[in-house]
Amino acid sequence: MKRLTVILLSLVLLLSLTACEDAVSKLLYQNNKDDTPNNVQAQEPSIPNTTPSGGNTPVEPEGPVESAEPPVSQPEPDGAAEPAEKDESQPSPDIMASHTDVSLFSAGESFRFTVWNSSGNAPDACTYTSADPAVAAVDETGGEITAVAPGTTTITAHVEFGGEKRDFECIVRCRWSAEEPGLPDPDTDGTPASGPSLSDFFATLQSKYEGLDAMMVMDTQLLDTYYPGLTSIAAVEEVLVQETKMSSANVAVGLVRLSDSATIEDVLAVQSVFQSRITAQAEGGAFYPASCETWENGVTTSVSKCVGMFVYPDGANSMANLFTDAFSN
Repeated sequence: MKRLTVILLSLVLLLSLTACEDAVSKLLYQNNKDDTPNNVQAQEPSIPNTTPSGGNTPVEPEGPVESAEPPVSQPEPDGAAEPAEKDESQPSPDIMASHTDVSLFSAGESFRFTVWNSSGNAPDACTYTSADPAVAAVDETGGEITAVAPGTTTITAHVEFGGEKRDFECIVRCRWSAEEPGLPDPDTDGTPASGPSLSDFFATLQSKYEGLDAMMVMDTQLLDTYYPGLTSIAAVEEVLVQETKMSSANVAVGLVRLSDSATIEDVLAVQSVFQSRITAQAEGGAFYPASCETWENGVTTSVSKCVGMFVYPDGANSMANLFTDAFSN
């Protein structure tokens, strides 16, 4: 009986303890629920780390990142200068003239004054004027300068290259005495004016300039064909004309000695024949552009009743100077 009583008491105690535990649990749950702070916000999910293993720089997301707001354009300040336009113009070419100071020693002696640029091109437009045509006259379009009377004057070339206008001057000194005629009289013994023979002078040129050994002599028939009117001038006594043996001749030498009775008109007639040949070749007769240009820069001159024509690349004027020195009294 005593044992049964103990068992019953143990059961009652166990039930009591269980009931107490349930009550305490409910009480604790209610207290925790009531004590939850109102300002606790739900956390956003964390962004996964896209940094490569072992790296410290985050990987940029693929695709362009657009700004949340469009950029605000800044107003242009008042008075802002307009951007400068690009200068499309080309630099001015280097322009050169063939002569700057020339001495002539008899009336009718002449040379050609030319202008070109560094590319070898002639100007777009060119006109010539003489400060004193009574001393030296000039062809307004061709640049041929002819001595008229003793004195000094200036020839001006007005040229235009691509819209750029320039002036070039050449001093011309006509150096002979005013009392002497333009063409000197023969010596007192009746011999022609002093100077070497035409063949001797041509040999001198051959010794100084390349290419003069392979030239063709212009005989009477060829002279009449290429230098029409030359042999019909009564005052012409001796003629030596040679050109290179090519149809596109770009080297030529013409030498003429006139009689003692020759006049200025005779000298000018010979020069006109030579100049006509130069012009015909320069205007396409020489065929090749370089050859035409060489002919265009050809020179005719006269001194002491002798007339010379010289066509040579970059050397026509120096040949003419030798001719003047050789045949001057």
